[in-house]
Amino acid sequence: MKRYLVAPLTALAVCASAFALSAAAADNQTSGAPNMERMQHWAADREAVLDAKLAGMKAGLKLTPDQEKLWGPFETAVRDSAKSRMDAMQAMMETRGQGERMSPIDHLDAMATRLSKAAADVKTIADAAKPLYASLDEGQKHNFATLGRMLMPERARFAEEMWRRHDGPGMPE
Repeated sequence: MKRYLVAPLTALAVCASAFALSAAAADNQTSGAPNMERMQHWAADREAVLDAKLAGMKAGLKLTPDQEKLWGPFETAVRDSAKSRMDAMQAMMETRGQGERMSPIDHLDAMATRLSKAAADVKTIADAAKPLYASLDEGQKHNFATLGRMLMPERARFAEEMWRRHDGPGMPE
């Protein structure tokens, strides 16, 4: 007799747990918790990638002790820019999480603000890079250009495509 009850009770338990899980998932989707958790993981991953890129660039440049002194301000500017970008993305996610839709004009205004901040960050990086770059020999300058392309996330795909088109194997110079 117990065998006859096991199958229906198991099916009932599976259906009840599936219902509970779907209800919990719906609650989490409305609260935005999974999106924020996903954003935090993504930000941590981006930070790890930036750490690796900067370490790789520094190693690839084979800096002299005098050049090492100039690396710090450049690295700080790059890291500050990345943090600023993450903060802006988090603010955007929070705005979207509130459920309010921006008007097209507010959207354009927010975009202009983000682009202005990004331009200021790039200028800060360029200013910090000038003394370092001036101290490099020709081989290091070539490596700086090659390795530095990948520091800017929005430029990484473009730089990779340009490399494939112009510098890649089998391409004329």
